[in-house]
Amino acid sequence: MSSKAAGRFMQALRSDHAGLSRVLREIDLQQVLLQSETETARAVLAEAMRYLLVYQHSVHHPREDRLFARIRGRQPGLYRNMSRLVREHRSGQRQAEALARELARATPAQLRGRRGQLLAKQLQQYVRHTREHMKREEAVFYSGSERMLKPSDWAALMAGAEQRDPAGDLQRLAARYPRLAARLQQPERLITEAGSGARPRREALRRCAERVVEFYARLAHGTLDRARSVTQTLRR
Repeated sequence: MSSKAAGRFMQALRSDHAGLSRVLREIDLQQVLLQSETETARAVLAEAMRYLLVYQHSVHHPREDRLFARIRGRQPGLYRNMSRLVREHRSGQRQAEALARELARATPAQLRGRRGQLLAKQLQQYVRHTREHMKREEAVFYSGSERMLKPSDWAALMAGAEQRDPAGDLQRLAARYPRLAARLQQPERLITEAGSGARPRREALRRCAERVVEFYARLAHGTLDRARSVTQTLRR
């Protein structure tokens, strides 16, 4: 790492990804319950989408965009490879806004019908695409920036107040998103079993792998070696 500022900045980004991953997992569970437990699921999903729009799309992604701008100044060629990620920030925000509007507008009867089926599918697709986006950022974007930027770049990126992810502190999260925080506070066994019925074993294994990634994201200090170690462990 180029400096302590680099470590703090990259740790903040990876911590954001850890919080985002937990919320995405809850969205993925609640979309399954949207037609059977309509009002309860809608309430949790509405808070989850608002969290994504207020923090992830309005704070985390602009933070990444500032890093992109620094990379463009140092390595224009690498930036061209990352331009797709920049576009996905904009399209992802539009999708999240559309999903939040649909959750608010649809009646309970509509959510229990075909409209709810379509919305559940859209939420599932949003979760999948967002996870794929995070993986590409970790593999290409984050590791590349750590190699090429200079201490002066990191100092500029760290300038100003740092806004922390409320998902990293459940008490702070509960102040604005009480239903979402209550879900994230529950023991993992209850979260994954509730409403899941006979979920395939493959789905359970996928969720387990996601939890391992989140755990290491909280411990990481932004080193590429540790990220590679986690990847190797999950593959095994």
